[in-house]
Amino acid sequence: MSKRHAALFPRALHALIPAAALAISLSGHAAAADKWTSPQDAIGQLWSARMPLGASWTPQQCSNYNALPANVQAVVRNTGSGLVVPQVKQDRAVLTNGLRQMASSLLQYQLATVAAGQFYPPQVDGPFLMNAAYWAEYARSPHGNERNHLPTVNIAGLNLNQCPNLDNLGRQATMDLLNRTAGISNSLRWHCYANRFRTVGGAQIPLTGYVELTQAEYAGDNQYAYAAADGRVVYDYVNGRVYYTAAHYKQWKKSDFAPDQTGGYGCAPAGSCCDPFFEIIR
Repeated sequence: MSKRHAALFPRALHALIPAAALAISLSGHAAAADKWTSPQDAIGQLWSARMPLGASWTPQQCSNYNALPANVQAVVRNTGSGLVVPQVKQDRAVLTNGLRQMASSLLQYQLATVAAGQFYPPQVDGPFLMNAAYWAEYARSPHGNERNHLPTVNIAGLNLNQCPNLDNLGRQATMDLLNRTAGISNSLRWHCYANRFRTVGGAQIPLTGYVELTQAEYAGDNQYAYAAADGRVVYDYVNGRVYYTAAHYKQWKKSDFAPDQTGGYGCAPAGSCCDPFFEIIR
């Protein structure tokens, strides 16, 4: 049985069988070595795949958009922090299976759709069955973009007064109700979702047009052992852009790609670090 089919088994089965044994019994071979061995390795590999391919721009140029050559400016995102976000195409071999699947689905998603039954992003090929339970499990809270590591999103056109009543609903019930609600766009549905789950630890996260999702990787693949703890997709639900951080929002050092440990993610743009994010593009 293929690893993709194994991902469709009930979660209880995965909990009962050790990951290595599951990989052998379901795929017929032992698990391969990790594709990304650490957050530092993940960042280094993503940087190696940055656009434009073959361009000679270095980590030392990651914090000054205006100093970048025109061909590089065309394939990075400028941010409010002074840092720039490199772009990596979704079909690049360095991407892990689970990250590629989630990013590909979100990049195909139709944000302007107002018909009911179209809220959940589409199924695409990969290790997971991307059903309602998948999205409810991996969707998290809004991303507040506190340090302006991502571009500012214009959310002025999204009216929370048009949201259905989501009070006291859990994630699955919230998403199911949004899926049944007609007459509002998928952009607004995500905004309603973000508003419902904006309180974290007693504090309210500002609504910025971004929502977080946990990076999902099938354990038997050994693609990235740090995915659940450190891998985060941040989705721009206004413009349909997909951003990714391999080290839980930590900026990374220009010298060796290691996550910077400055408290509060506060490494100065003029200093030794680059933006935490890469953008995954078609």
